[in-house]
Amino acid sequence: MFFMVLWSFSVTSFAVSLPDFAKLAKDNRAAVVNITAVQKQGRQQQNMFDQLFRRGAPGPGNQDPGGKNFTPAPKALGSGFIISDDGYILTNRHVVNDAEKVTVFLSDRREFVAKIIGMDEGTDVALLKIEAKNLPVVKIGDSDALETGEWVMAMGAPFGFDHTVTSGIVSAKNRQIGREQYVPFIQTDVAINPGNSGGPLLNMKGEVIGINSQIWTRSGGYMGISFAIPIELAIDISNQLKDTGSVSRGFLGVTYQDVDFKLAKSFGLKEIYGAIIPEVSKDGPADKSGILPGDIVLKINGSKIMRAADLPFTIGRTRPGDKVSFVILRDGDEKNMEITVGERPGAQTAEIAASQGLSNRMGIKVRNLPNDLQNALGDNGVQVMQLEKGPAANAGIRVGDIILSLNRHRVTNLADFNKVVKGLPANKGFPVLVIRPELGKRFFVVRIPE
Repeated sequence: MFFMVLWSFSVTSFAVSLPDFAKLAKDNRAAVVNITAVQKQGRQQQNMFDQLFRRGAPGPGNQDPGGKNFTPAPKALGSGFIISDDGYILTNRHVVNDAEKVTVFLSDRREFVAKIIGMDEGTDVALLKIEAKNLPVVKIGDSDALETGEWVMAMGAPFGFDHTVTSGIVSAKNRQIGREQYVPFIQTDVAINPGNSGGPLLNMKGEVIGINSQIWTRSGGYMGISFAIPIELAIDISNQLKDTGSVSRGFLGVTYQDVDFKLAKSFGLKEIYGAIIPEVSKDGPADKSGILPGDIVLKINGSKIMRAADLPFTIGRTRPGDKVSFVILRDGDEKNMEITVGERPGAQTAEIAASQGLSNRMGIKVRNLPNDLQNALGDNGVQVMQLEKGPAANAGIRVGDIILSLNRHRVTNLADFNKVVKGLPANKGFPVLVIRPELGKRFFVVRIPE
């Protein structure tokens, strides 16, 4: 009897400790929508149901009653949620991009053709509008208050199965994915599949704290890693799209790089955090404010920059013209600076085109830059022509890299290079600033053995 009582108590306690998603699903169902986007002809994207129903069909398309083959217009399936009772809806850009017609399906089975108010490629956010009134809306939460390990729930239409609910926990915050600079993604282990895109991620208060956007997969389906766009960012983007039809972002005019253990040691940092600045654009906001290559950004408006990705996350959400306080590290000393943030221009690409010398200490062979390359770069340095197995190669330097500085000493030609190399410390890591076409300017830490 004693053991039976204990077992009953244990089971009851365990059940009480588990989250209850039923009320969350019920309360939010009416504000979550399914979306079908008919893509422009020529776009290679198939409706998942077309693939299923075509099995065994005679030919590449279906057949009409007259027996002739036809190919239906490609469709994208996705989800979204209503943020205002007069019909504004948030979803992902990739759900409705290049669409000729967007249809929104409500939980009460009403259908509306939606107007695309605007889309933002940088964050993958899109704002839609349907002509309806007195619609149910979601509650907007605070993703900054999320804690790793906290329970969350997703709603959407994976593979077209409308109003599907899945749950999990917050795995990490402030994730950067690939080249996406402006979204500090929320990582979860919530099951997300094609069709979930654009749907809400909710906390246990029933508040939307993210837009389900991407998964990390090798199979094409869910593998335990999902990403959501923080709701504060999405709302800010939607407000700009609603007000102006476009999105304006803050801009510094710098490249940035993580401070790892070796770089922190070589720059004399006691703690490993911050964003190091390899390059400053001439006449850009950072240049005008006195930021120099090699500076390490430690804080912005009093908040620590823990990783390099925090820099574009923070500046991208700052309005052009706003003044921002910086704490930087330069030559071992902290400095306070104020920078007026500029507006990010359109995407630009800089083409970097590519007497010889030899330094056996670093294991590289370099040459002076020819005049045409100097003019193209607007800078001077030496170019790596050959690599031996040694310190430079071990640090990640490659043939074709253009070296601009060694151990914070400027290198403009072979004479500078050979002079500086002779004085490089042994058995101690030092920073080397290089230009590489696919990376721009970047620091590497080289260590020469005794």
